[in-house]
Amino acid sequence: MKRFLTVFVLILLITTIYFAQKTEITFWEGMSGNLGKSLQQITNLFNEESTTVHVNLVYVGNGAALDSKLLASAEIKSLPTMAQAYPTWAAALVAKGVVTPIEDFNGFNKVARDIYPAVLNIGKVGSKIYGLPFNQQVYLLFYRPLMLEKAGIAPPRTLKELANAAKALTIVKNGKVIRYGLGFRDQSWIFTVFARQFGGGIYMKNGKFTIDSTPNIRAMTYLLNLVKNRYAYTKAGYFDNELTTSSVAMIVGGATNLPFDLSDIAGQKDGIKMVPIPTGPAGKVSPVLGGEVLLIFNTVPKAKQQAAWKFAKFLLSPKVQLYWAINTNYSPLNVKVKEMPKWKKYVEQSPYGVGAIVSGLENATSYAKNLPWWKSLDSAIGIAFSNVMHFYQTPSEALEQAQKTAIKIEKRFYQK
Repeated sequence: MKRFLTVFVLILLITTIYFAQKTEITFWEGMSGNLGKSLQQITNLFNEESTTVHVNLVYVGNGAALDSKLLASAEIKSLPTMAQAYPTWAAALVAKGVVTPIEDFNGFNKVARDIYPAVLNIGKVGSKIYGLPFNQQVYLLFYRPLMLEKAGIAPPRTLKELANAAKALTIVKNGKVIRYGLGFRDQSWIFTVFARQFGGGIYMKNGKFTIDSTPNIRAMTYLLNLVKNRYAYTKAGYFDNELTTSSVAMIVGGATNLPFDLSDIAGQKDGIKMVPIPTGPAGKVSPVLGGEVLLIFNTVPKAKQQAAWKFAKFLLSPKVQLYWAINTNYSPLNVKVKEMPKWKKYVEQSPYGVGAIVSGLENATSYAKNLPWWKSLDSAIGIAFSNVMHFYQTPSEALEQAQKTAIKIEKRFYQK
């Protein structure tokens, strides 16, 4: 018995010393459901492999709840070691002086070389990179393959083909549309997705607003014509009911919506597939991303900041990005992933067209801009888009009004 107790105490002592040598850090995150489970599994793996750092995940709530808590905590300098944050809130936190630039950490250039440059810029505020992109989903075109097959239509690759497909897939009986060819939400990010294909979706250039630019007007006009002709249906909410009733043939949505879309059509023979947003006059696949960046706060000791940097590097490593993409449908941001045999096999065997989540990442951009006042600006663009899609304003009128609103928003921000 004494020998057993001696061995037990020795093991306990060794374990205590082992963990005492580890730097404990806290990571605030907003991943729920399967996303949260996947992040926890990744974190568990890191904690098992690391001899110097132990990460404690703290689920704060969804994106809005997390961002609100971060801003409130920044006021009293009571922040975690690191956190996820949308680019808008990242810019607001940078403005408060509580964020350590990611590019200031040793080994940043080596990490940066393995991330798509366009994606890396999502974390740029002013002239420095403060955030490291992590959970970024690409907006795609989802389609019901059997519907297209029966209509003799291939998945559209250009906006002209998309318009023709939407027309051909629309079914009208007794003057009533019983199936729309295309469905999309009348939200700002959806507009940005299409504006990018016209060379727009850029709302500020060289310090000046460019909301009412010609490419943006052309994009909004394109979508308006589809709605006017009743080839497309738009609304504020998700398209779960329309998928269940098969009243739309194609929809625009985020890649991580796939599990929910599959759930909506459970039991139906027709599945669902993904392709990149069809190209327009811009002439190349120009994906728009939505998601968060990783921030490390300077309100904690340097040792904890360095520990957080080790974890951030781990999250962007090829093996973790591969696991993250396969299990969540977020885009793999490490350029090495698309050449990995396991990824190629996964794409080949997937019935959903998952290869679309890496297509064109070298040209990607975030729909959210790194401006502290972006939320208000985003709202103005969203209102303009909704007004046009519901025939309250013309594209020129709506975008001109949004630009005037944006100028006022910026002035109010700097007058505070």
